Amino acid sequence: MTKVFSLNGGWKFRAIDRYGKLPPACRKALHWMKAVIPGTVHTDLMSGKIIHDPFYRTNELDVQWVETQQWEYRRDFTIRDDFLREDRIFLVAEGLDTYGSIRINGRPVGTTANMFITHTFDVKKLLRRGTNRIEIVFDSPTMRSRKLEQRYGPLQVVLEPHRVYVRKAQYSFGWDWGPKLTTSGIWRNISLRAYSGGSLRNPFVKVLHVDRKSALLEISVETESLNSKACLIRSYVGGWDESVEREIPVVSPTTRFQVRVKNPRLWWPNGSGSQPMYTCLLTLLQDGQELDQAEIPFAIRTIRLVQIKDAEGRSFQIEVNGVKIYCKGADWIPADSFLPRIPDEKYQTLLQLSRNAHMNMIRVWGGGIYEDEKFYTLCDELGLMIWHDFMFACGEYPKETWFMNQVRSEAQQVVQRLRNHPSIVLWCGNNECEWLYCTEHPGASPDDMTGSKIFRELLPQVCRTLDGTRPYWRSSPFGSGFPNDESNGNHHQWTVWSYWKDYKEYENDRARFVSEFGFQAPANRRTFEEVTRREDRHPQSPVMEHHNKQTEGTERLLRFQAAHYRLTDTFDEFIHQGQLVQADALKYAVEHWRRRKFLTAGSLFWQLNDCWPVSSWAVIDAALRPKAAYYAAKRFFQPVLLSFKRGKEGIECWATNDLFEEVKAEAYFILRSFHGKTLWKKRVPLRIPRNRSIRFFVISEKVLKTADPRTVYVTGVLSVSGKTVSENRFFFTEPKHWMKKEGNISVRIVSLASGKFSASFRSNTFVRGVRFEISGEDIIPDDNYFDLDPGRRKDIYFTSSSGIKDIRKNIRLEWI
Repeated sequence: MTKVFSLNGGWKFRAIDRYGKLPPACRKALHWMKAVIPGTVHTDLMSGKIIHDPFYRTNELDVQWVETQQWEYRRDFTIRDDFLREDRIFLVAEGLDTYGSIRINGRPVGTTANMFITHTFDVKKLLRRGTNRIEIVFDSPTMRSRKLEQRYGPLQVVLEPHRVYVRKAQYSFGWDWGPKLTTSGIWRNISLRAYSGGSLRNPFVKVLHVDRKSALLEISVETESLNSKACLIRSYVGGWDESVEREIPVVSPTTRFQVRVKNPRLWWPNGSGSQPMYTCLLTLLQDGQELDQAEIPFAIRTIRLVQIKDAEGRSFQIEVNGVKIYCKGADWIPADSFLPRIPDEKYQTLLQLSRNAHMNMIRVWGGGIYEDEKFYTLCDELGLMIWHDFMFACGEYPKETWFMNQVRSEAQQVVQRLRNHPSIVLWCGNNECEWLYCTEHPGASPDDMTGSKIFRELLPQVCRTLDGTRPYWRSSPFGSGFPNDESNGNHHQWTVWSYWKDYKEYENDRARFVSEFGFQAPANRRTFEEVTRREDRHPQSPVMEHHNKQTEGTERLLRFQAAHYRLTDTFDEFIHQGQLVQADALKYAVEHWRRRKFLTAGSLFWQLNDCWPVSSWAVIDAALRPKAAYYAAKRFFQPVLLSFKRGKEGIECWATNDLFEEVKAEAYFILRSFHGKTLWKKRVPLRIPRNRSIRFFVISEKVLKTADPRTVYVTGVLSVSGKTVSENRFFFTEPKHWMKKEGNISVRIVSLASGKFSASFRSNTFVRGVRFEISGEDIIPDDNYFDLDPGRRKDIYFTSSSGIKDIRKNIRLEWI
């Protein structure tokens, strides 16, 4: 069996000022310092007090020299004789960032030029009894990629143009939501692995066919035997009271065999069913001795991309187990600028919050990384489908043979590593490369783009050969004709926000699948307090503007607040109103596209999370504090949704049902004043067909014509068996024009059990966007930033480590 000797932990590192760009004040970096592996040079420099936290104020600007240095890492280690006696010993580096030269005991091991893949080197002959030393020198990714750009020529690239020459997380060169912190270092596990006799590699459980009675699986695994003796593979496939065991002789480098599982339990996306997982255990045997073992969690499900002609063009629908699924979710970026310090708990929190908000899809964006295994395992367990970009974003890429070979090796390793995860439902070639190229070259074909062969030939061939269980799509966005056409393929909607259009324009978008759209908002106040001084906390301070990376980002925040809310000069109100604008914008868009179900078949907003404290498109800030838009998403992604649309005949009332059964419901509408006077009400019984969206009622203009739009609004409640499943409101004017009295909110806190509490809210008049928090403690209630109708109680639930007296003392409320 394989023996593993971890090389994680304590190392030493230092700068090598090869390019003469080390600031005089940072000469200490030339001396050996402590390093923690996995890690990055930036985090080690922070620990050594050579640099200050780049997230604080504008410190990012002071650490740009780090990317211009070479960095040398070394460690001494001692291994036992029994380890050295094994037939094979490999150095396995799961993540080296990026241009590394490795030596063991002064002798060269190899070089690396790709951050994304595992590098494996045979080092048995280089190791010795007693003390050994490993050394890794990382060249500057910036200096190296600039040299490549000079040699091969500039390409059409957004932001740092040289970045496309290096296989490294593109966002580390800076993005319109992220800082420029171009890292180096040993960022994933590094170890020595030794074995004798033989090994198993790249196991794959491929679902060939599924029906109600059985599922036919093809299991494949690569085998290595270090002698001429016969080997066999013992396989066990089991789960949910079903198991199949077999023994298969090894007769070729890759062993393939089929297994039939009776009465399969299918994996479904969140909201559509459960997520049962099976296990495949493979054991390599020789003369009855176990040489190696591989355990593969997998699930049984089928995926199809449905594209058929219709009245609006061509559909773009994800079908799971033969059923169309409306895709609801968000785009994912790396959860920190310094990847090794992302704990499992952070993945757990972000993805659990996604599931809690009724999301069923996460899009892994192409400017980041192929994520940690924990990310994919959680998505499997939580039913979060993954639209997975390959790591290319916003630019042309080199077409030279050396680069194509790098990409091929990367893609092969990535597909083999991730293909057993049922959550991944689509491979996508890149983010926005073809769209941006064709925008800059009107009338050009995407195939004219430098490096287009990567996306139209190389990547689909790898996916087809090594996977074949899920579709490949060339880019996000992409389709026939112009790459961002609304009539077919998938679409990015950035006319709104980026081109200064307000969110009401979303209603004119008739795209078939929207995989990116968004609206910015500030992070939460407490998050900004952690990286600013008191004097910084003004929307237009240099520090706050630094913490918004989009060109004219702050100006946009103010422009869109002015469109909907009364402008304010207080920092708290700027944050609160800015977050409400973002929530309103995403709500308006998603409700529109869900009413079009399945003409539009997916709504993924940009973005779920952040990598540092910033005003951005994220709905959960870098400190894992949800914004108002997160709670809005919990409402507009509900499986049964009530929504309103202003039509020619009046206010159209729509019901959307994502469930696989008809829903018998009752809708209740009230036209009331902000102060609680009921002007009209109506109760409407309805049946909502399975997996459909319908218009079921219109509040006529006759009902509305005598009402003052500045003083009234409509409340709609959709209930099933007496339980509210969705509620919504329709306003006739923008909040800045409302005529209403200041609300007076009462709160009642009740202790439930095990640190859980309920809070009941009432108001004498309508109040907008009630924000509830406990001073000094981070809580994530089941709802927040909610509206209160006059006289109507609102209950929310939360968990707190405080006692009920402290909670009552430290309650803070904010509303409009």
